[in-house]
Amino acid sequence: MSRRLFVLLPASGTALRWRTQGEDGRTLASGLLVDDAEAAIDEDTRVTAIVPGSAVSLHWVELAAASAAQAAAAARHLAADFVAAPIADQHVAAAAETDADGRRLIGIVDKGVMAGWLATLAHHGLDPDEMVPAPLMLPVAEDAVSTLRSGDTLLVRAPDLALETEPALAEMLIGGRALRPILRDILDLPAYPDAPLNLRQGEFRKAPPRAIGRADIRRMALLAAGIVAAWFGADLALALRHHFAANALEAEMQALAAKALPGAAITDPALQLQQRYAASASSGGFTGMAASLFGALQASGTIRLESLRYEPTGTMRATLIAPVGASAEPVRQRMAADGLNLIEGASRSGDNGQRIDIEVTRL
Repeated sequence: MSRRLFVLLPASGTALRWRTQGEDGRTLASGLLVDDAEAAIDEDTRVTAIVPGSAVSLHWVELAAASAAQAAAAARHLAADFVAAPIADQHVAAAAETDADGRRLIGIVDKGVMAGWLATLAHHGLDPDEMVPAPLMLPVAEDAVSTLRSGDTLLVRAPDLALETEPALAEMLIGGRALRPILRDILDLPAYPDAPLNLRQGEFRKAPPRAIGRADIRRMALLAAGIVAAWFGADLALALRHHFAANALEAEMQALAAKALPGAAITDPALQLQQRYAASASSGGFTGMAASLFGALQASGTIRLESLRYEPTGTMRATLIAPVGASAEPVRQRMAADGLNLIEGASRSGDNGQRIDIEVTRL
């Protein structure tokens, strides 16, 4: 692929920044993706989504594995030692290669967050070839630690260290090692190293290429919304059937159910997925908040979900589609009963109603 498109998913906010880089490293174009804007790319463009490092836990571990598949399976067992959340709710990715010391890099991220990123990208017509935590985009120096300031956080990269966190904590983890500050924006680096880890693995791997059109891209965005609903323990049957004709995407639903329910006979994929994730609806964090939102949307009957994002701070942000003149008040009242506070933000007109930005926190 002669061109590369880098898309930066922000830790907060809704606009996606992007930059297209030529084969010689020159910037060909850059800009923002907001609202319903779609990225203009061709088949020769490799798409790399740069995701917040603060949402991904990165570790180098020793894995006695002969293949990437074995490494991924072994990584899931080790990942339980690094996160407090149930490992069943976590997506674990493993590097294809080991480093010079025989260790393998693994990344751990909440499945709901991962699905939310893919849904956001699909909304803008993007199906990335790779998803890379931001710290891994920094160059690696043998004699120093590369750092880059990104808003209120610091990106850190060394041969055995990769993280995005508050500067004070980063300094403690770096210790007395020499620093190599990078005084540029992460989307403005002249070159990027080969990413040692791609989060698009397992159930989140990219589908094999096929001829698709703009209509297919839109359907992918809607399917991604359905996948998000599945992880979030919402009423998937209603969510999927409300967003698209079930008959047209029966094959996709069957495939999703087969992944989530290995060994089970799939008779009603939407209902079975709903039952599979019902237990998650009462849990805390993103799962419980999103389940409450989907329940409130179901009760409203007229308000739909367009995009969803969970931030490391514990805040959930979403964009709703409602009839012109309507408000998110019915959703707010319903979610308040679940101990959640919904703040209604800006609204704007669209082709099929008005879009309302909301922010959800715990009371």
